[in-house]
Amino acid sequence: MKALCATLTLATLAAAGPAPASELLAVRAGTIHTAEDGIVLRGEPVMIISNGEILQIDNDLDIPLGAEVIDFGPDSVIIPGLVAADTGLATGSASARTASPSLRALDNFDFYAEFPTFLAGGITSAYVAPASDRLIAGQGAVVKLAGEEAASRVLASPAAVHAAVSVEARSTRAFWEPPAPATVDVGMGAPRQQLPKSTMGAVVALEEIVEIGRSGEDTEVYGEGVARSMGSLLEARVPWRVTARDEDELRAMIALRERTNLPIFLHGADEAANLVSELKSAGVKVLFDANFTPNRIGRDRGKSRDSHWPDFSTPAALVAAGVPVSISSRSLGSNLLFAAALASRGGLDPEQALWAITLGPAEAYRIDDRVGSLSVGKDADFAVLNGDPLDAGTSVVATWVDGASAWSRDQGEGQAMGMGATVLEVEELHLGDGRVLSPGQILMRDGRIAEVGSAVGRPGGARVIRGFAAMPGMIDAMGHLGLEGARKTPSTDFALGRIVGPGDSVDRRVARAGVTTVALTPRGANKSGSPVTAYKPAARDHDRQVIGDPVALHVSWEDKNAYEVGQDVRALLEKAVAYRNDWEEYEKKLAEWKPEPAEDEAEEEEKDEDAEESEKDDDSKKKKKSKKDEDDEPEVITPTGLWEGEVVRPPATRPSALRMRLLETDGQIEGYVRCAALSEELVELEGYLDEKLVSVTGLGTQGYIHIEAELDEDTLEGSLFAGSDELELKLERTNADYPVARRSEPKPPEPEAKAPRGKPKEPKLDAKLEPLRRALDGEGVVVVDVEREDHIRECVAAFREVGIRPVLLGARKLHLVLDEVRDDIAGVLPGPVIVASESSRGMKQRNRYAELQAAGVRVAFNSLAEEGAVDLPLMAAYAVSQGMSPSGALRALTSDAAALLGIDERVGVLEPGRDADVLLLDGSPLDVRSAVQRVWVNGREVKP
Repeated sequence: MKALCATLTLATLAAAGPAPASELLAVRAGTIHTAEDGIVLRGEPVMIISNGEILQIDNDLDIPLGAEVIDFGPDSVIIPGLVAADTGLATGSASARTASPSLRALDNFDFYAEFPTFLAGGITSAYVAPASDRLIAGQGAVVKLAGEEAASRVLASPAAVHAAVSVEARSTRAFWEPPAPATVDVGMGAPRQQLPKSTMGAVVALEEIVEIGRSGEDTEVYGEGVARSMGSLLEARVPWRVTARDEDELRAMIALRERTNLPIFLHGADEAANLVSELKSAGVKVLFDANFTPNRIGRDRGKSRDSHWPDFSTPAALVAAGVPVSISSRSLGSNLLFAAALASRGGLDPEQALWAITLGPAEAYRIDDRVGSLSVGKDADFAVLNGDPLDAGTSVVATWVDGASAWSRDQGEGQAMGMGATVLEVEELHLGDGRVLSPGQILMRDGRIAEVGSAVGRPGGARVIRGFAAMPGMIDAMGHLGLEGARKTPSTDFALGRIVGPGDSVDRRVARAGVTTVALTPRGANKSGSPVTAYKPAARDHDRQVIGDPVALHVSWEDKNAYEVGQDVRALLEKAVAYRNDWEEYEKKLAEWKPEPAEDEAEEEEKDEDAEESEKDDDSKKKKKSKKDEDDEPEVITPTGLWEGEVVRPPATRPSALRMRLLETDGQIEGYVRCAALSEELVELEGYLDEKLVSVTGLGTQGYIHIEAELDEDTLEGSLFAGSDELELKLERTNADYPVARRSEPKPPEPEAKAPRGKPKEPKLDAKLEPLRRALDGEGVVVVDVEREDHIRECVAAFREVGIRPVLLGARKLHLVLDEVRDDIAGVLPGPVIVASESSRGMKQRNRYAELQAAGVRVAFNSLAEEGAVDLPLMAAYAVSQGMSPSGALRALTSDAAALLGIDERVGVLEPGRDADVLLLDGSPLDVRSAVQRVWVNGREVKP
């Protein structure tokens, strides 16, 4: 039958064709325990999973095309996800009545909670009890401890009638319900004792409750509603999970089973070994409680014969008699493997012990159609071990739920961030610098490229993904993605990295098209130049999102006034040279300077003290005068700037980052807000400022957003309304991107340590000239916007004089002077004009990119757009269709772009140590028919 299922599955796969890579997984291990009839697969078997369900499991399987392979190694062991048959993960307060069959455990289970301790023990499913210390505490449920949607995580509700005839059932307090209204004649009533008080009383009470459910008539003894809820449970034949420990309790339940035909299975069963034949005849299943509590002193049990001494031989005795046994242990918590080992110590076969914590409880709770064993059609819930399941040194290294990693010991935070080990196996591995490995493999680990070659190492648990081709992530060498429509040109020393954050759906869409890095620059350039920041729009971690801030300086040689073309840049270069000379002179003097002891140190210190006192008097006078001026000036507060904070929108429990940029003019406010919890896309805002009240509104993908907040200096505090939700809002102003109309408080200078006498004085640091100083030293990049041939000639000559090889932007007439300037430029960013046309005795067309590369000039593609960066791969494909070599076009998208921007130590080439920004394609790169299938940024796959 198993072979037939495998054959049918293969036929289905063949008929359907290759499935999308993200839907198919092939998991390989050294050994797989299926928990089905004791079957153990050895010799590195494979389990094929589709959409969280097991399609095939066997040795020597053909892995379907496009499947993602995860090889845990030849020493690994896979077992079914463990089923915890008894937990208190949803236990709430018990009802006041001795029987409350309507109380549901599921109502008290938190689907947003995390259960790392249980998952670390290999437990994927758990029975949750509604309450305790009652004859009938309510309805238990079985849930998965991880997963995306709450509905799919509920395996059974109700899973069992949670009952007991042990001591816990005989401790119900007297029930008191005051009459309404209370009168003098009636009084306040009196408490009434509730059954049971003995084992036989418990059995009698259970029979009465069963009869109430079958008759449909409530009685005053057990209260209202019992008949209806119990009747539905009896009709559905929901199992009865009854706690019974000693021999008398067990005999009583066997008798009850024979009289009522209830589907009973017994929990606890400390003395069940004495009743194996009776249990077998009654057809009762047993849930044995491995009652051992670690991390505490030994438990005194008394000297009487009736004391419960440790005895773990009961499961073996029951199995030998043919009684199905499951194992639970609330006292051991998540250590179910240890509980099974205790039963094995008592004589239970190891495979039977594993069955008792997997398929056994799954069958008892009637959820074995989905979990409990590894077989075709069941959920792909499994645990990966580093040894045989019951060996003393064995531990869980990974736990998977529904075919997705839920917990991993070795990868820790990296696993949670999606940055574990991943191997790509492709027919064509394009490294980005012209080299191609065919076939080739790449190992990504901890966000970086660990190995590249024809065959790479595979760490245990590594994802192995097969495809046709792979290449480095593409680079937009000059774009505006991240400016969010802003056209303001900030100062040269403004850090653009401050305005970028983890990507939204648009950023991820650009990345999934293949563009993983953007050289971000404003739309204009001021006289001292504009900064260029390299960042990764789809990265999740801000520290690894920004590659360099800045990586280059962007200046414009052109000017609207023809007589002033290049004058600003020339003046800037002169200032930069003088600034660099000051620093060189300082460094030269510093190298020659030798500290000398002062001749009269006491005299010098006295002079310094007098000078300090004089300065203090002057400062005091200035402050008094300044204070008077301030009192005469009204203080104006404006919301203009960038605001950041967090909001929590139910049902989510984790905060979501919120970034809002506002511009206020004469009381009117416009701006943008970005927050994944409110909208998948950027939301435009409009509103007003009324004294200190900020009120703005916008429409997002999830409905209207309205903010009302009180403005106090650099704090906005109030409410955010999203749909029917009202959220608390507190934001801090992180920068004033636009001029702020309020009095600025100058920051007092930091006290400087007294310099040794004669030591050269350090030049004043000028942040606006620092990028040019680095370029003069050969460590920085300058991008110059220039077009005409005469302007190009003059521009390159000006930079040649100071020793800088600029990167030209645009340069449409460069071909006319290329021979003159070729050796004096670092490269060209031709922009969107790929094929240029000229009229000279007919129409002549030139592929600018191909022409420049043929002349030995580095080129790089750039979009000069925001989300328009998504067209960059098509621009390159078009260039190839118009005569550019595919290898050259790929270099212009990757390694050459990185080199021109000075970021080639991190991106642009697939080499060990560089960032793991990788594209997987279904065809050769830059073939217009090829498409990007999957994208990784910093080793983390970019999802839609």
